[in-house]
Amino acid sequence: MAKRVGVVILGDEVLKAEIREANLAFLLPLLNEWGAEVALCAILPDDIDVVVRHLRAYLEEVDFLVLTGGIGPTPDDITREAVAKAAGVPLIVHPEAKALLSEYYKDRMNEYRMLMAQVPEGAVLIPNPVSVAPGFCIARMAAFPGIPLLLHEMIGWLRPLVEGRRKSRVTLFSKAPESSYAGIMKAAMDAFPDVSVGSYPMVEEGYRVRVVFRADGFSRASGCADFFAAGLLTAGWEVSRREEERGADEKG
Repeated sequence: MAKRVGVVILGDEVLKAEIREANLAFLLPLLNEWGAEVALCAILPDDIDVVVRHLRAYLEEVDFLVLTGGIGPTPDDITREAVAKAAGVPLIVHPEAKALLSEYYKDRMNEYRMLMAQVPEGAVLIPNPVSVAPGFCIARMAAFPGIPLLLHEMIGWLRPLVEGRRKSRVTLFSKAPESSYAGIMKAAMDAFPDVSVGSYPMVEEGYRVRVVFRADGFSRASGCADFFAAGLLTAGWEVSRREEERGADEKG
C-alpha cells in the first residue's frame, strides 16, 4: 500500500507547450481525496536515459509512482522501455495484451499496434475499457495513457493500492500583509509542529491572503488556526472568513 505518491508526466509535447497538460489537474485532487500524500510531480522528456535516471531517484522518495503518457505505438513512446530499465527487467510481449489487441483490431492489426502488447517482464496489466491497449504496473510504477479520457477511465484500478486518509483543513482569509504575520505563523508552527501551515497571497479582486492549516486531526488544525487568528488580532488584523474541512473519518 502506498502513502507517498509521485506523479510523472512524460512527453516532449508537454515540455514544448504544444498541448495544454491536463492530467495533473485531474490526478492531484483525486489522489488527495484518496488520502495519498503527493510528494512530487515531474514532467520529463521523451529521452529514455533521462527518464530512467529520474524514475530511480524518485522511487527513493516515494512509495509509488503514477506515470502518464508514452505507451502508444510510435517510436517516441518510450515509457515501456524506460520503466523496464528502471525495474531491471526486459520487455516482453504479454500474451493477454496480445490477445486483447488482436481481437480488438482483427484484420487492422499490424506490427506497430502489437508494440502496445509489450510490457516489462512481470508487469500486471491495467485494463483499458475504451481502446483495449492496457497500461501496466511493476516495481512500484504504474503507467497509464496520456490521453485524459483513457486515464480517467483507467485510474480507478489504482485505488486499492493507495492508503491514507484525507487530512483535516482550516483556511483563514485576511487582508493582512504576509510580513505582518510571518512571526505569528512561525509561532503557530512551533506550537503545533504536527500541523502543516501554508500562506498564499492573492491579488484577484484586491489583495488578500489565504492561510491553510492541515493536520491528521481536525482539533489540531483548528487549534493551530485559533492560535494564529488570536495573534493576528493582537497585531491589529482580522480574519475575514474561515473555512473548515474535516478529514475523511471525522465527518458528522
